Amino acid sequence: MKRQNNKGFSLVELIIVVAIMAILIGVLAPQLIRYIEKGKVSADTQFCDTMHSAITYALMDHDVQMATDGSTYWINELTKPYPGYTLPLCDINTSPLPVQYRHCKFTETVAEVMGFNPWDCTPEELGLMSTPMSGYVLEPYALVNDSGTAFAVLLDYSDRTGNRDGVMFGYDHYQNLEASRVIYVK
Repeated sequence: MKRQNNKGFSLVELIIVVAIMAILIGVLAPQLIRYIEKGKVSADTQFCDTMHSAITYALMDHDVQMATDGSTYWINELTKPYPGYTLPLCDINTSPLPVQYRHCKFTETVAEVMGFNPWDCTPEELGLMSTPMSGYVLEPYALVNDSGTAFAVLLDYSDRTGNRDGVMFGYDHYQNLEASRVIYVK
């Protein structure tokens, strides 16, 4: 009977394989992280688009326009020109909206389209995913243009470039959105 001399891999071969894998991981990891962040930015942009569509639908709904509840507040806020003024689109803990503005025909219509009422959620509960500016949480706002004919939904403290470096848009003007890096939908 002949014995097979099957020793397996040598130590040098194993070290070479481990070194090649380390190099591949070092090269691919930054790209993978960038792709993951861009996917998160895309999800947050879709959130803004859904919210923009829901608000547009609510503004055009005849029942909302005829409502005598807090809906008139939202219609006025989203159709009057307010240069440099942003309107919170969720229940921000520092200054929550009164109940009559959080639960009215307008917010009910938005909630029907979105599947939930954003004014009953804190920014953390909205499930926004992109990396915010250090020390902040992504917060959705509406910004009306200077003539009151259009609005944008934006995420303050976000970065649509996917560089994980959020910025604050704050109380800037509608026309400056495109030059900024925040995630927005007009």
